[in-house]
Parts: sequence; C-alpha cells; structure tokens
Amino acid sequence: MTTRRRDRASENELARTWRQIRWSHPAAGCYSCIFTEPSSDDFDENVSDYLKQEEHLIASTSTSGELSVAAADSKEFTCKSGRVWTTSVPSATQTRSHNAVRQMSAVLRTTASGIQCPGDALKLLITFAMVNLIVQNTNKIENVRREWNEKHPDAMKSWKPTDEKEIYAFIGLLLISGVFKSSDKSVSDLWSLNNGRPIFQTVMTENRFKDLLKFCRFDDNSTRAARLKCDKPAAFRNMWTLFQTNLKNICTPSAFLTVDEQLVSTRARSSLRQYMPCKPGKYGIKILWCCDAETSYPLAGEICAGKQPGKTGRMNVANLGKRSVRPWCGKGRNITMDYHWRKIC
Repeated sequence: MTTRRRDRASENELARTWRQIRWSHPAAGCYSCIFTEPSSDDFDENVSDYLKQEEHLIASTSTSGELSVAAADSKEFTCKSGRVWTTSVPSATQTRSHNAVRQMSAVLRTTASGIQCPGDALKLLITFAMVNLIVQNTNKIENVRREWNEKHPDAMKSWKPTDEKEIYAFIGLLLISGVFKSSDKSVSDLWSLNNGRPIFQTVMTENRFKDLLKFCRFDDNSTRAARLKCDKPAAFRNMWTLFQTNLKNICTPSAFLTVDEQLVSTRARSSLRQYMPCKPGKYGIKILWCCDAETSYPLAGEICAGKQPGKTGRMNVANLGKRSVRPWCGKGRNITMDYHWRKIC
C-alpha cells in the first residue's frame, strides 16, 4: 500500500511538471498530449518521451525564432529605381577611394584673395556684368517717358538715368530691409523720420527708391513676348543663369549636401506663382535648392515653373532635383532629402 502511494505521488509530480512546461511554453500545445489515469507500468517511459518531445520543441522554437529575427534584421527592400535598401547596419569600414572627398569645403583662393570688405563678397555673387545688364534695361524707361511727355505736355515726367553704383546701393537697401525683417512695413515707414532707419535716408530719397523699384528691368522688353512663349521665367532668365554660375564658381562644397524647396512669398500677378498651404506665405515662387549642409551655402537652384508653354504635361520636379545635384553626382557626396525628392536616387 505504501509503495502504491509513493508511485502515485511520483506520477502526480511528473504530471504537474509537464503542465508547467506546457504553460510556460505555449508552442508546446501543437502536440496532442492527453493524460489519462496512469494504470500501466510504462507510465514513466511515456512521460519521458513527452519530455524529450518538449525539449526538442523548445529547441526548434528557439532556433526558428533566432532565424526569424536574423531574417528581419537582414530584410531588404528594392525601390522602383532598382536601388536596394537594407535594415541591417553596415559594418564600419574605411571609405572607398572612389567615394572619398579630398576637397575641403571653402571659398576658392582665386576668389577669396580679392575680398577686403563685405561689399567685395557681394560683388562675387552679383557681378558687374549682372548689374550692367540691369542698368541697360532699366534706362530704357527713358524712351517710355519721352513718348509720355510728347503725348501729355501738360503732365511731363522726368527720368534720371541710373548707373552701376546706384544699382548696387539699391540692392544693398533691399538686403538691409531683409536683415531688419521689414517685409511687413511700407516704403514710407522705412524712410520715416520718426520710426525709420537713418541708412535708408542717407543712401537715396524715398521717391528715387520707389522709381527704381517700379522700373527696374532685367531683360529687353521688346523681345520678351517671343521668349515667354517657351519659357515662363524669361523676364529674368539671363540674370538667374549668371547668378547660378557665380554660386558654383565661388565655393567648393563639403561632403554633405541637402535638397529642399523654398517658397519666395509674393502676391503679385505672375504665372510662376504657386499655392502651398503648408508654407507661411501660402503664395509665391517655388525654388528647389541644393545647399551645403555644413555651411548652408546655396550651390544650385531651379525654379519650379509648373507647366511650360508649348508642352503637354507639368514640369517633373524630380528632373529639377536631378539637375540641381548633377555637378556633384559620382563625386562621393552624401545628399540628404525628404520623401518629395526620393525619385532623385
């Protein structure tokens, strides 16, 4: 009788152990194990078989789990362009020779040698050729004034021809107004004796500034209509091209570049104006910029003109992005962008 009770206690202990194993490892439920009242002598052998199966199951589950984690860690994605992205962190190795950037991010010596003051630096970006183009086209307003005076002798108007020095001063006042964040102020407020800034009154009169602001031209008005048929920004395309050339010739970019968009706010009537509700200004001219991430220097800019005249579809923004980074492709630069420009890759 005592032996029988001892065997029964041993059997209960083994059964309890088996249930604990099943509860702590739910995957063991895939085996169909039914306990019945132990009445045979080979109960120990059956339980031993079950435990062996359990150990095998736990080992296989652990191995498969490790494999699944490893598979998740090495998961790869292929984008539309064929480029393969992976979630695994690449091993730290030395940069390959064809990806190494050996040029330092700095202003070129040939251009930096002549800089003695901020005005000299400005003239590297806005060169004499650009200002001369503005002077020539702006002074053509004299012909318009002459025709006006001939038709209206009782209300004659005069125009004083401008020159390069005055145009540089005019551009300087525009930059200073931006530094002082005066976009919400009128021209009269800038020249006010009480609340204005003395530098505006010192450089030129308020009426002269308004005349230059009204009649400043960047191209030949007589040929503009023909150029507008194939290019929306034809009114300042020549100036923009010269400015982009100067940007690239002055500075050597670092190894890290960025691509993003800018909305130059304006409410003026223009075919270039776009509506972007996510921007503070809402309306303006959209420009795609490629900049140096370390110095914030603009390297190249492309105007988003939308649908160009004579073409069926809208302008592909991804092509503008590719064009802006083309001079530095294949030279080891790291280009950072958001999802809008993912097609550049």
